[in-house]
This record gives sequence, structure tokens and C-alpha cells, in this order.
Amino acid sequence: MNGPATATLFSSVRSPHCFKVSIVLEEKRVRFERVEIDLPGRQQKTPAYLAINPRGQVPAYLDDAGAQLDSLDVMLHLEARHPEPRTVPHDPAGRDAMLAWIERSSGPMREVSHELYWQLLEPPAGGPDRAAVAELVERGEAQLAAVDAELRRHGGRWLLPDPGAPGPSLADVAVYAWVSGFARFDLPRDAASYPGLRSWLARMDARPSVRASRGAVGRPFDGWLRERTAARPSEAGAEPG
Repeated sequence: MNGPATATLFSSVRSPHCFKVSIVLEEKRVRFERVEIDLPGRQQKTPAYLAINPRGQVPAYLDDAGAQLDSLDVMLHLEARHPEPRTVPHDPAGRDAMLAWIERSSGPMREVSHELYWQLLEPPAGGPDRAAVAELVERGEAQLAAVDAELRRHGGRWLLPDPGAPGPSLADVAVYAWVSGFARFDLPRDAASYPGLRSWLARMDARPSVRASRGAVGRPFDGWLRERTAARPSEAGAEPG
């Protein structure tokens, strides 16, 4: 990754959606600048950020092709612009399987993670709803069991049985971004019961792209904005005066 950064990732260290985009950027060795959006401070809803991403969400990714405002769109855009190393299967069936895992990660896996977070890590004033937590734990175990079963079914290193793949696909990245956080909720309850999952998590944990992305905090958005305003006021994304 030589030379100046030519792309910008607006992200939050709190967001698995940003985590997975960062992993793909690092896998493909794309030079980029990371800019931190303060989600608890609602910075994503300020006029300056809404000028960049009208959805008021993270991530947002800017390069010379324009803006990508959804994590899946960003990852597919990166595959098209930076095809090596490959993260998307060539064959239609493999691509469909990849998209199904990504949908699963952003659906039931995200729901378990999100709801357990607000029950256990930032619980409501009255304390966690123990019945809801028990039900969420069972749903989380079911998702982990599904990952383990798929890995053991085809015996490969990655979620998709693609022997020509040089590394993880977007399916691995998307699923990992959510299920790696299940450990915060003491899931799985018995890791030895999921040998395929355990080995896969260890492989993902060891990727340099994951190590570079986990816990990575970008430069403050306010500082980035001031610099852009001073250099090119018309492109700064600041609220018009």
C-alpha cells in the first residue's frame, strides 16, 4: 500500500458493518483514509455528514468513482475496482451462496447481536429480560451451529467450497463481522462442540486484515471536515451558510 490515500472510509469502531468493509479494504491492500463518525454523539445525523451520506448511516466510502453508502455495495464495488485478491466466486451458484450468507449475517445474526447487546451490555433500567435473553442465546447458538455445519460439510477452510479461492470470500467477512462478537455474550456456550467454527474463527482472527481492522479508530470527522473546508470549501460537505 504505497503512495497517498485516494479513498475515504467514514466509519465507526462500534459498527460491524464498518468492520467488514475495513477487512475487505485491508485484504485488497487499498490505500484509504479512515474517518471516525461519533455514533453516540449522533454525528451521523449532522448536516455535514448528511451531505456525504443522506441516509445518516455508516459506513460511507468515497473514491474517484463516487460514493458508496451501503456495506454490501462498498464490498462489491471494491471487488470490481480491485479484483485481486478475489473475494467473490466466479460461478453464479457460488455468488448466490455468498449473497445468501451475507443476507443471513445482516438478518438473524445481526438481530441476535444487536438485541443481546442492549439486554446484556447496556441493559434497560429494569435489568435484562431473562426470558428474552434465553431465547436470543438459543437463536445465537443456532446461527453458530449453521456455520459449523457448513464448514464441516465440505471440509474447506472458508464458508464457500471454492478450492481456488486465495482467502476468505465476502461471505466469510460478513459472517465473521457479526459472529466474532458473540463471544461478548459467552457464545458459543461450548466451543468444543463446534470444531469447524472454532478453526474458522482462528483462521479469520489471524488474518492481517482483521488485525488491522479490529478496534481501528479513524481521525475525527470534525478535524477532517475543517481540513477539507479550508482546502476546498465547495467540496467540504459543510452546511451551506
